[in-house]
Amino acid sequence: KKLAAADVLRIRVPGANTVAPSEAMFEVRLTDATLLLVSGYTSSTKEARLTHPVLGEIKLPLSAIHSVRFAAADSKVDTNWKQLLSKTASKDQVAVRKNDVLDHLDGVIGSIDDTTVKFTLDGEEIPVKRERVFGIIFAKRDPAAGKTAAAVDLATGDRLSAKSIAWEADAWKIRLVQGTEFSIPVSSVQVIDYSLGKIAYLSDMKPRDVKYTPFFDLVWEFRRDRSLDGRALSLGNKTYSKGLSVHSLTVLKYRIGGDYRRFQTVVGIDDDIRAGNADVVIKGDGRVLFKGSARAGQPPQPLDLDVTGIVELEITVGYGEDELDIGDRVHLADAKVVK
Repeated sequence: KKLAAADVLRIRVPGANTVAPSEAMFEVRLTDATLLLVSGYTSSTKEARLTHPVLGEIKLPLSAIHSVRFAAADSKVDTNWKQLLSKTASKDQVAVRKNDVLDHLDGVIGSIDDTTVKFTLDGEEIPVKRERVFGIIFAKRDPAAGKTAAAVDLATGDRLSAKSIAWEADAWKIRLVQGTEFSIPVSSVQVIDYSLGKIAYLSDMKPRDVKYTPFFDLVWEFRRDRSLDGRALSLGNKTYSKGLSVHSLTVLKYRIGGDYRRFQTVVGIDDDIRAGNADVVIKGDGRVLFKGSARAGQPPQPLDLDVTGIVELEITVGYGEDELDIGDRVHLADAKVVK
């Protein structure tokens, strides 16, 4: 069968050989957001040479490298490292760990071999032992030109930003946005995710407007990706990582800009609630797309609504037939709009 690429969100490959990344792996990030876990890394001032357990020896222009973490991941400094990565640096940075804090030096990174990182600080070249270097971050570089068609997750923990993907014989032919091509065995690919930019979860979006009508003086504010009590979202004995928790007498409005085709979610009362009865109304630009109820003990209801051309999506949770707020804890699990 042939499917239009625009209709494909995700390809999962059963039987992929999951390989736990070794703590000795170095984490290399490219300017196109590709993440590679490699066992070897050296570089000249123009080219980086990587050793990968599946892809073998890889040569990349140094301009394609965003950062390299040489040390193993450690929760004590991971936040500190992410903060350094998120900043736009005007100079190259060498990060050095001091107890549970990362310090960094700003200068120019030179060649790197298995034992030494050559670093120029204030015009003076300083060789730094690589074993002392937590990681390196290069000065701001232009992101790789081109659009990411899909993210490819390998069994080794890598994530590739693919510009194009093709199937040839017994391997995937993948070209990175950065330009490098790989031939990857079937058993090494777990997921090909085409959903980038095609799906937006409501829990990742800020409502344009939120309106609560308190029951006496009590207001239950809606929550993202958790139940109103802070537990995992659960409907029909299934847990969900994404979604909304909404109490009765709440109205949420989202601006989706006419960019999406479908609104999909699973609606029901929180599994932990034994007595709940609420009404749910979903409107698009003022027009009712769905009107129904959610009751404790009843199976959750999957929704797939046409939102083509709709700019504003409105979700209202009200009292049910009992006209009380007792147990009116509605979950909109996996709530998302899809292009």
